[in-house]
Amino acid sequence: MTDPRPTNPAEYEAAKKRVTPQPAEFRPGVWSVPLPLREALVPYTLCYLLLDNQGGVHLIDPGADSVENWKIVNEVLQQAGRSMTDVASVVVTHLHFDHIGMADRIREASGARVVMHRFEQEAIDRGYGTVSPNRADLWGVPSQRREELLSVARERASRVHTQADELVVDGDRLVIPSRDVQVVWTPGHTYGHICLVSADDNLVFTGDHVLPMLYPGLGLGGSTQDNPIADYLAALGRISTFDALETCPGHGYRFRGLADRCEATAAHHRRRTADVAAVLDRLSFPTVWEVAAAVTWSAGWDGLHGYALDSALSQTAMHVEFLGRNNELALIRPRESGGGLQRVVE
Repeated sequence: MTDPRPTNPAEYEAAKKRVTPQPAEFRPGVWSVPLPLREALVPYTLCYLLLDNQGGVHLIDPGADSVENWKIVNEVLQQAGRSMTDVASVVVTHLHFDHIGMADRIREASGARVVMHRFEQEAIDRGYGTVSPNRADLWGVPSQRREELLSVARERASRVHTQADELVVDGDRLVIPSRDVQVVWTPGHTYGHICLVSADDNLVFTGDHVLPMLYPGLGLGGSTQDNPIADYLAALGRISTFDALETCPGHGYRFRGLADRCEATAAHHRRRTADVAAVLDRLSFPTVWEVAAAVTWSAGWDGLHGYALDSALSQTAMHVEFLGRNNELALIRPRESGGGLQRVVE
């Protein structure tokens, strides 16, 4: 399928070349601020800056906390005729460090309110990166790969501790003078992920819910009682109704064709569900690890390490649950005596 239709050729070309594009004002008082991301699969995040008619500034997803990103945001504020002390609010679409990272620093410098969905705050308060100590057993992770996954969880939990000043829910409107921006709850990537609809500007800010060049990972905000795949597919349907608006994602480039991109993204996850079902049909009581190893991944199974491996295993487990076939999995548990591990079918 072709790429979604870019609305800014320079931003699109930069995204294809994996280089950080230049900041730009693309609506009166609305700026795109690309912020480099040096340690992840994507080279930058897209922060957005909205000016109100009372001299205030409102940031959406302020990016990872770094000296470089701090400098970029201050330079763009200066270009817009404002300064850091004018920042009135910082809105984060979700709790990942590359979107929420500079929120605390900006609040300290400006007194801005930090705004997020209440489910994201609850996940942060629980320590969203922490995991059940027996998860490796539940997944059947080989002993030599367990520390790799535990280190991912420890790092994730250590990065985010922000306490919001304002918690929002679906349908709320942000406090931005002269702008009508509505919160749309879009669980899946994380449980408290939100998109923001600015109908007056004909814009929808999608965070990591819908991206033009990647299919977002799911269930990456801590454990929930709901299945993230079911949540995500439903949320794609909700946000696709804003197809007439220009889409402002958290990575990549601004585009049009939101409904088509939502359908392509849903189809990707439906294919993954079908792949997992086919593996379960073929193997007798596999572990999550064995199912994931038999599924096709864009980086190749052997190319998955650290965060990517953790995400692949998590999503495989979610697809098995989504299919209602957890009873077809085996567990790998420590032996009660004699040491080592044993396969358990329950």
